[in-house]
Amino acid sequence: MKDFFQSNLACIAITNPNLAYKLQNLKPNNRYEVFMSEDIANYNIYDKQEQVSLFATQPLQESMKRFEELKGYAYYPYLYFYGFGNGVLYKLLLSSEVLKRLVVFEPELEMLFIALHFIDFSQEILDKKLVIICSQNLSYQEVANLFDEDKRSKLYAKTYMLEIFNAYYERYSQKFFELNHYFIKAIEHAVVSVGNDAHDAIVGIDHHIQNLPQALNSPTLVELITQLKGRDTAIIVATGPSLYKQLPLLKEIAPYATLFCIDASFPILYQHGIKPDVVLSLERVEATAKFYEETPKEAFEGVVFALTSIVHPRLKKAVEDKGGLIQYSFRPFGYTTYFGIDSYGYLGIGMSAANMAYEMVVHSRFKRCIIIGQDLAFGEDGSSHSKGAIYGSDEIKPRENKVYVTKYGGGGEVESTQVWKMFLNFYERDIANTPYPLEVINSTEGGARIEGSKEVSFKEAIASIPREIKAPIILTFPRVEEVEENMELVSKRCQTWLKEGKSKQKKIEKVFLKVAEFCDELEKLNEANELEKIDYKKMDKLYKEIDKIKDFFKDPIFGATFIDALQSYIFHQEMDIAKVLVKNTQDEMQRRAKQIELIFLHKYWLFSLAGGMDSVLEVVKKATKTWKKVKKS
Repeated sequence: MKDFFQSNLACIAITNPNLAYKLQNLKPNNRYEVFMSEDIANYNIYDKQEQVSLFATQPLQESMKRFEELKGYAYYPYLYFYGFGNGVLYKLLLSSEVLKRLVVFEPELEMLFIALHFIDFSQEILDKKLVIICSQNLSYQEVANLFDEDKRSKLYAKTYMLEIFNAYYERYSQKFFELNHYFIKAIEHAVVSVGNDAHDAIVGIDHHIQNLPQALNSPTLVELITQLKGRDTAIIVATGPSLYKQLPLLKEIAPYATLFCIDASFPILYQHGIKPDVVLSLERVEATAKFYEETPKEAFEGVVFALTSIVHPRLKKAVEDKGGLIQYSFRPFGYTTYFGIDSYGYLGIGMSAANMAYEMVVHSRFKRCIIIGQDLAFGEDGSSHSKGAIYGSDEIKPRENKVYVTKYGGGGEVESTQVWKMFLNFYERDIANTPYPLEVINSTEGGARIEGSKEVSFKEAIASIPREIKAPIILTFPRVEEVEENMELVSKRCQTWLKEGKSKQKKIEKVFLKVAEFCDELEKLNEANELEKIDYKKMDKLYKEIDKIKDFFKDPIFGATFIDALQSYIFHQEMDIAKVLVKNTQDEMQRRAKQIELIFLHKYWLFSLAGGMDSVLEVVKKATKTWKKVKKS
């Protein structure tokens, strides 16, 4: 009998080194015994602790029966299971060409150790078609990462179902429900983070292109990160209700720690005689300009204003008018990476300036990061922001549809909002994915718990900061020749964007008109009760044309220049399309009914796609006209 363990382990070591390490060091024959038969696929596993077998009768017979029960998932590209069992069921499921990824959670490492000896999963593991996760000490972030690693899996969020291997795993019901809760939370975050407002994305493109001349004249993000390297402690200052009580201690420690302040906290710090080192703004909304407009000019001296390229022109002007030193960076969107000027990117994968500050801290390799004012929840008095906030401490009101999160210190929950909860999720994800041992301390002393951080009082947290006066941040600006070269590059890329985009838009509109006409024919046949006259050959031909349009998404230029804006138009439609795509059709009539349903869904999808592209192209054309020629020195 061939032993497949080493080949399986070698592939797991590539895709999941931590799991490979655990399996390599496992002491076998502890809890389970293996009972073989002449057929390798018919082996059973006995649990000595629970005194029960994995299979109650014949293993292969039960596996085949379970496989038949799961035939309803024949068209599902993404499947999720609890319990690895003896692995036979999954070898059967993995034979499907439709299946893109099968994720299996196993609570007992020894069970997995056994199964990997008897069946060869090496190629499926290497291709990431099979993802195995040991669910001992499983965190929410490991589940959330599944949707980050495979972006298309988000489209099938509405088809999610966590299946159990067999009755043996019912003893883990509590862990099963906890895992299911993680999935629901992760799916909610994945869907919400895509957004449902295409206008915001298009405004971001508009601002980014308008701001490119100023951005490329500013010091690079690489330059700022380089100047921040080698520092000991960063303090991220947010604007939650708890900030006010921390200000005296913050003023005391400000000369020694590097202060990263979000835009809304900037005026509050000035009011209390505290000068931050870096002030961050990442959003496109005009209202954020007020934080700078209402802060006196002297507050801007010696401060670096780290702005993303999508900020509103009014905000940019407010900082420029006060003489502030601006350092621009690009957020990690397709349309920013498209220009290929990587020295200015990429920060702001999270949704708030505080998330962006944490990313900057990590890139700068600080030893310690202390967070204050990051409540992400309403205060006990119902306040949403600190005293002294420009828009008032009650800027955001509690809503009827209340959202709750775990409170700082544990032992209960606090009221939050959907947006704050999303910021919290990004924070927790970033902390979990930090690539080096950064000490993250949450000294907010109020609001929400941030998983992955230590909860320590601000007084205790700052006690260990070395009392050495920090060096000022001195940034070098790019040479004129570099600026001109980069501007020439972005100008050419914008021309390509417009040319390629217009060509593809016309093709989409042409297919849309054909599909719309065919849908009208179907509706007329339905009204006349003459559905037998449907021209299925014509419908099949239209499907091929739709598939050619979908091939656009494989084009790197199309993906970079349009996806960020278009996803808000089409993402929710594609989730509805996915629900229909996975329907299991038993006969020709059902298959045709499914095709008709899909053709109607794609009619609106094509319309939205063409319309969204038109909006993007108009914005790009107008934004490039705002550029002033860069003068040669």
